[in-house]
Amino acid sequence: MTAPAAPHADETGRAHLAMLGFVFLVSTSFPVGHAITQGLDPAVLTALRFCLAAAIFAGLATAKGLWTRPRPARFPVYAVIAAVLCVFFVTMFEALRLTSALNAGAVFTLLPGFTALAGFALLRQRVSRRQILCLGIGALGALLVLYGADLSRLARFEFGPGETLFFFGVAAYAFYSPLMRLLNAGEPLEVFNFWILVCGAVLLVAYGWREILATDWTAVPAHVFLGIAYLAVFPTASSFYFATYASLRLPSGPMMAYTYLLPSFVLLETMVLGAPWPGAWTVAGVVVTALATLVLQRDVGRGR
Repeated sequence: MTAPAAPHADETGRAHLAMLGFVFLVSTSFPVGHAITQGLDPAVLTALRFCLAAAIFAGLATAKGLWTRPRPARFPVYAVIAAVLCVFFVTMFEALRLTSALNAGAVFTLLPGFTALAGFALLRQRVSRRQILCLGIGALGALLVLYGADLSRLARFEFGPGETLFFFGVAAYAFYSPLMRLLNAGEPLEVFNFWILVCGAVLLVAYGWREILATDWTAVPAHVFLGIAYLAVFPTASSFYFATYASLRLPSGPMMAYTYLLPSFVLLETMVLGAPWPGAWTVAGVVVTALATLVLQRDVGRGR
């Protein structure tokens, strides 16, 4: 398969904006997911989320007249990408049953490093020594945001069962961006994401059919369905669109370095909800992650 053409400068700028939107939307999924994961089995919850998001993309594709006859040879491609997403989302909801949204966010900051490795393995995208240094500094800044002044808590950072489970989910999700770049054959994003989500829903139904049949749907709290609807519209449908758009225009590792901004978004969200102003160490972490992300993007723009 031929490599994608180099994107236009305007498209690259929009790709960076898309990644900011992606990280913000993903940041909201941790507290929302933590609030609803006890109400439904994670596979069932994720299947519903995918079905709703697929319906959104179907509506967009229909409104834009983008439908063409699907090629059977493309379905294994959709299934491979869908499997990566299924592993990530199911492990995330399982992990949120066992740990806090904050600790899950800490594990999620491992994504840029994993993605850089996946990008090299699949696309031979190389990361410079300076970019590796920035990735490490960004990870340190993210941990400072999460742990603030409690450096002894940071020093004792240990993976519990929830963090360990999500570790494997994040490692799987690292292949999402390079796979999207490698396997997209020029389909419109709405159609491409629709078939990925449909395949994901099929895989989840096949995996969790017993839980689906055993679920007492009348006993599921209303806030769980509201949370699924929010996750389907925003952190799933919208962020998939943003991530897909950016993954076709930016290198995988530096692109996912935007993930280091996630703790900062979480911090701002908690402050909006009434949390007190953070301490100096937390503010320092926000500054470090922002600077590391900025330097990485400048390096990419200069071709380093």
